[in-house]
Amino acid sequence: MKILSALMGAMLLVSFSANAETLVADPVVVETFVVTTYMNGGVGNDEEKLMHRIAHEFPLRLTFSERKDGEYIANVPVVIFDARGNPVFELPNAGPMLYVMLPDGKYKISARFKGLTESQEVELSGKQGRDLYFHWKGAQKQ
Repeated sequence: MKILSALMGAMLLVSFSANAETLVADPVVVETFVVTTYMNGGVGNDEEKLMHRIAHEFPLRLTFSERKDGEYIANVPVVIFDARGNPVFELPNAGPMLYVMLPDGKYKISARFKGLTESQEVELSGKQGRDLYFHWKGAQKQ
């Protein structure tokens, strides 16, 4: 009986040691996930008026249009990068107006429409917001 108890104790010790090594060997991963408040829309008169009414609440305001008549466009993929080139915001279907809450800093905004990418840089600081306009020239509306 003593031999059986000693054997069981040794097996538990080996089992515990193996699990402890596994726990220590696995790396701990810490990731930062940034959540950004934004408002996207502006299609139709009522939505456009609402967007204009709350615009002052957002430090970065983007507007997308095309052609000589400046018609608003939507479904524009947008990526915003911080000063180090890290993406901090991405939306696959922005427009015609996109307002984004971002902390003060320098950013590069890239937007794509009909295969053409436009990029602009902006610095946000203080309470004053910034308006950026992305406009793609194209054939006149028929």
